[in-house]
Amino acid sequence: MIAAAAAPRIDPAILEPALVQLTRNEARVRRVGITAVQTGEGVSTLARELAGAYARRGRSAVLIEANWSRPSLAEAYGLIGRPGFADIVAGAVAPSRGVHAVADGLSLVPAGTPAAIRKATLDDGRVEDFLALVDERFDLALVDCEPITEIGDAAALSPFVDGFIVVIGAERTRRAVAQQALADLRAAGGAPLGVVLNRTRRPIPKWLYRWLG
Repeated sequence: MIAAAAAPRIDPAILEPALVQLTRNEARVRRVGITAVQTGEGVSTLARELAGAYARRGRSAVLIEANWSRPSLAEAYGLIGRPGFADIVAGAVAPSRGVHAVADGLSLVPAGTPAAIRKATLDDGRVEDFLALVDERFDLALVDCEPITEIGDAAALSPFVDGFIVVIGAERTRRAVAQQALADLRAAGGAPLGVVLNRTRRPIPKWLYRWLG
């Protein structure tokens, strides 16, 4: 039996606008990476809640865990030890074995088994082959990515997604660090679709809006 994911911890005032934008732009935005400037910003939580909320609106969503260095979604959904994204990319299992239904309209592709994570690489042609299958089956794919500042980071997924939602921890990430990370993401071909300022107790600063264009 699939266990329920952990209780939401993202402020509805943050979650709802992001969900509205995804719904409005679903014709041109089918694959969305969710990343952060650094670790611990709430990427997996936001990805999980966005995917669940999108599915509850009667659409179909798949949550793909590409954060192979710090996987957490298999545990959240009670799928520890089950094959996932790395197993598919490494050619160890057929795609159907790595996609797990966890709720009505919602499926999860966990990071995968440790052996497959050690073997898989994002430059394998199976990545695009798998995502093409995802496009046929689901209205939206949300990809839980590593932070921009990490080695093997979100930039490696830039060719495979339509853009990124970037999570920035309020009162935790310095402005200069966030600006450089966003610039690095753009330089790698990644398109920031929006910025989520998580755990904020203050108004969103104007420089964040300027970065969104």
